[in-house]
Amino acid sequence: MATSTPLPALGQELERRIALRMRKFQPGDPQLREVLLRIGFLIESHAKLNIRRHGAIDTGRLFNSIRSEFYQQDSRVGVRVGSFDIPYAAMNEYGGAFTDRQRRAMFASLRDRGRLTPGTGLGKGVINGGMWLPRPYLRPAVVENRGRILDLIRGLFR
Repeated sequence: MATSTPLPALGQELERRIALRMRKFQPGDPQLREVLLRIGFLIESHAKLNIRRHGAIDTGRLFNSIRSEFYQQDSRVGVRVGSFDIPYAAMNEYGGAFTDRQRRAMFASLRDRGRLTPGTGLGKGVINGGMWLPRPYLRPAVVENRGRILDLIRGLFR
């Protein structure tokens, strides 16, 4: 399951105003593409910082999977940021329930790597009663950088 955070997190009214002004740009406009890529890289780099802050780096797969990519679909363009090939990325971002099979596999993996000591639990506060606690990294990256994102977008209209 892919996890990504759309820019509508900036606010629906702002998104509407941006869409009206964006009509002057063609989908292949190099200036537009550059700004979208810069926004994507900004969110990507801060999402990785958030993962470090959470202490969520175990194998590094989630951290290394975060990427940003420009996309064009018909007359729409945008930038996607997320972990597109890691099945547990959404669990880290939003939390969720484990199946019994997932829970057994996780505990076996932690035990085999010496990360699970009897009586101490996981030590990271990751699991609580069969639930994976949310450790959001993408959504805060958008919220924390709202001003920078808006500055980049405003720069298109100068």
